[in-house]
Amino acid sequence: MDLRIVYIIAMFISFAQLVIFCETTANKINKNFLFLFITTLISNFGYASSVYATGLEAAMLGNLVSYIGSIFTILYMLIVVVGMCNRRFFLWIRVFLFACAIALCTMIATTSVTNFFFNHPSISKLCGLTVINSENGPGMLIYIIYLGGINIAAFVVVINSIIERKKVSKRTLRALLIMLAFGTLSYLIPLALGIRLNFMPYTYIVMESIFIFLSSKANTYDLPSNLMNVYKTRGGYGYIAFDNNKRFLGCDEFALKLFPKLDFIPIDSKIPDSYTDIIEKLHYNEDGWNWDYNCNQDFKIASEEKSAICTIHAISANNKKIGYLFELRDDTEQQNYIKGINSYNKELSHLVEEKTRQVTDMQDSIIKGMAIMVESRDNSTGGHILRTSDCIRIFAEELLKHDDIPQVTENFCKLLIKAAPMHDLGKIAVDDSILRKPGKFDETEYEKMKKHAEEGSVIVGKILNETPDADFERIAVNVAHYHHEKWNGKGYPEQLQGEEIPLEARIMALADVFDALVSKRCYKEAKSFDEAFEIIKNDLGKHFDPTIGKIFIECRPRLEEYYNSVLEKN
Repeated sequence: MDLRIVYIIAMFISFAQLVIFCETTANKINKNFLFLFITTLISNFGYASSVYATGLEAAMLGNLVSYIGSIFTILYMLIVVVGMCNRRFFLWIRVFLFACAIALCTMIATTSVTNFFFNHPSISKLCGLTVINSENGPGMLIYIIYLGGINIAAFVVVINSIIERKKVSKRTLRALLIMLAFGTLSYLIPLALGIRLNFMPYTYIVMESIFIFLSSKANTYDLPSNLMNVYKTRGGYGYIAFDNNKRFLGCDEFALKLFPKLDFIPIDSKIPDSYTDIIEKLHYNEDGWNWDYNCNQDFKIASEEKSAICTIHAISANNKKIGYLFELRDDTEQQNYIKGINSYNKELSHLVEEKTRQVTDMQDSIIKGMAIMVESRDNSTGGHILRTSDCIRIFAEELLKHDDIPQVTENFCKLLIKAAPMHDLGKIAVDDSILRKPGKFDETEYEKMKKHAEEGSVIVGKILNETPDADFERIAVNVAHYHHEKWNGKGYPEQLQGEEIPLEARIMALADVFDALVSKRCYKEAKSFDEAFEIIKNDLGKHFDPTIGKIFIECRPRLEEYYNSVLEKN
């Protein structure tokens, strides 16, 4: 039986996997994944060449290629695993491992002279395959130690991530653990049984398939990239990127409208001295104007047709600055009005209001988008974010009719309505196995779910840390933090009682519970309006603030009308 075709097929499968990976990640290719697929193709090419060889020299050459490919395949597997576990791969470790890999490759390449890796090689036939027979030299022991060390390191990284509960999907960690165990056993079992057929080409193919799957899933959890994709689709925004040495890394179409010459600058090159317009407007190498010092400071850029407001942001990776991003915001329309400010005061005022509204709408859209993305992970609360927001709006309009609550002003209600979608953002920190459970939680799961309130306050605080509206930040943080507190002090996370609970959180609690009562969940049917309002009425002074709770009950006609309309649409 001639098995040589099996190795040729393995080589072509490796090539197909490389093509599939490049095509499916064309917009964002991870270089470590790419090198992993390339080295695997090289290794499988070496295996195929070796088994087809008719002479010792050709067989040894193919064997050399397969070993070199395998050495770097295993190394890049470790690098990819460390990256997928959100761990830092220190530069000195990477340099050391690459030095070891190069040293091993040198030993293998010179083995015909030194006999350090193989002694007295010869060839024979097995199932149609050309097989190399030799005595193993001391280099083979070093090779096995190298493979074992890297495999053990990969296992330690994955297991440590599971134990420390790093922000990595449990499914991803389990898949990595299974893949590592499979690869290790595929090498050790044939070795222990004395099987001379080499199964590593197909072992690599299986591992690559898992990596392709995991790399596609990684995009789902990449919240910053997903938000950036949303950001890119908005008109009137652009960017120019540079590395630490001010070498040009790229730009978008909006930037090209301001600086058409950017299209002629090679990637990873400095801006030529002849491009004075770009140098002056970006303060490139300008004395007394430092990019680091002026980070997050706005300045204006204008060309013949376009003008923009520019902000420099430092680009960081692994807590280390790696470059600069020039964020461009279209300011053309506003500048046109400013030029005619003396005769167009009314138009200018309208433009400022429109720009302010656009910025506010963008902020609201991103906030609501984040909240909906978090809610999409939860099997039980579909549409909860949008319904509670509308419920808060109806409730706020009713509260404004009562003069006996001085804190309830039009601005307070406006900010509360805006903050409502953020009340469950803390669920992003809750594990998928709990959040997506199709049923009621047990006691341990419920305790973990309860942490979303405190986590939410931290997340919302970070999101709104630099917002100029301190009142909005305070209201949004309080809504996320305290919307599960109860009037009688038996809520969570801090068991606040009565008016110790911020008013905005007491209002949110009513809308949150009401929507939960009248909505169908995976573990319960929806309650009727009569049942829901009866429950709320009975809980006044226990769960809910009795004063605003009575006002909420007065909203019943409008709430019923709203929820009936939602049901009709669905």
